Amino acid sequence: MKKTVAVFLLMCLAAGLKAQSISFFDLTNLTNLSEGQAHTYLLLGGVFKHEYQEEVNGKKLEHFRSRSNKVAPQTIVIGQNEVQANGTVLRTVTYTTQDPQDIVNLIAQAKRSGMVLKFQGQDQDNNIYKFDNEFYDIVMLISTNNNKGSVQVTQKEFIGYQ
Repeated sequence: MKKTVAVFLLMCLAAGLKAQSISFFDLTNLTNLSEGQAHTYLLLGGVFKHEYQEEVNGKKLEHFRSRSNKVAPQTIVIGQNEVQANGTVLRTVTYTTQDPQDIVNLIAQAKRSGMVLKFQGQDQDNNIYKFDNEFYDIVMLISTNNNKGSVQVTQKEFIGYQ
């Protein structure tokens, strides 16, 4: 019995080594966290390392990069936000990868989660997928020359039922 469990765990570990570093669920959840909480979440997972920080238009953007050399480089940027008149902070998380298959996997995860595909098209540089629900606007891009992709998850202001 113990050998069976050990073999199963090894198989799961081997499968996980070639997987993308973050899931669709993680990306949407990162928008619900403060910058400090998102920073801690990314570092505690052990998958991403803090690469650098920059200030753009008065906002502190933090850049994280995947640790593993066994997967294509992946980055996450947190700190982009918009403060509403009522004080609500709407956050944006940006994920990029050098493996377009990661974006294909995220598209499938978005569809399974119940997100509505509002637009699917192509411009000169990218295949474009826009998803929407009452909480998020999501734009997923896959380069037409298949060497990169990105996802931008932006919170929407939610107006509850009265």
